[in-house]
Amino acid sequence: MENKTVSIRTELAIETSNHTELLRWWHRYQAQLLNQETDFVRNGLLQEIIALRRRLEVACQTQPASQQVSYSAQLAEMQRLYELVEDFCHRLESPYQQDSLPLALQSALKPWIRSFNLQTELAQTWSAEPIEQTRLLLLLTKTLFSTLSTVDPQPIKTLLTLEENNGGKQLWVQAEYRPSLAPTFVASVEQALQPFLETFRLLAQADCDPIFQSNQFSLKLSWRSPALTSS
Repeated sequence: MENKTVSIRTELAIETSNHTELLRWWHRYQAQLLNQETDFVRNGLLQEIIALRRRLEVACQTQPASQQVSYSAQLAEMQRLYELVEDFCHRLESPYQQDSLPLALQSALKPWIRSFNLQTELAQTWSAEPIEQTRLLLLLTKTLFSTLSTVDPQPIKTLLTLEENNGGKQLWVQAEYRPSLAPTFVASVEQALQPFLETFRLLAQADCDPIFQSNQFSLKLSWRSPALTSS
């Protein structure tokens, strides 16, 4: 596979004394870098694996029956390698991250749908979001559900709602519990979420409200996206 050099524009078209815009630039730069590296794997390494698998399939057809089992095992291993690399790409960056936050969330939440009895109500239409905010929202959501899966008690029912009305956007997670939430639960969730909430609050001028009740935890994010400009 041909080695390619990935170049990223690093010019700062902002006033560096503006800490919020500097933070936004850094998150955008990281998102662009990760996107290009992931594209390189998807469009380079994965395509190379497909080509190798195809050549192996062709070679298999010309071999005597006594060697078919060996080739079948190699094809199975090639398929397994492909799936591992593809899953690695999805873990690095959702394939929908550049296009749609609702689709990206739907993909990211798959590991928790059954164990959390998770229901989703995702907007059918969604206006463009700055890439750094989309990435931060995905990281926040995955961190939230990962944290909830490691602390007791486990939710008996969970609902995630994403909606947009008249330019206002809202992400709302509600989890119901039985028995009541312990102080250790509150401390663990707050510690895990605080850096993400503070960063999103700063970047999006958002309202971020985690609410702990005796038998319920909820997190509501409300914001309005700025007009997008080319970076």
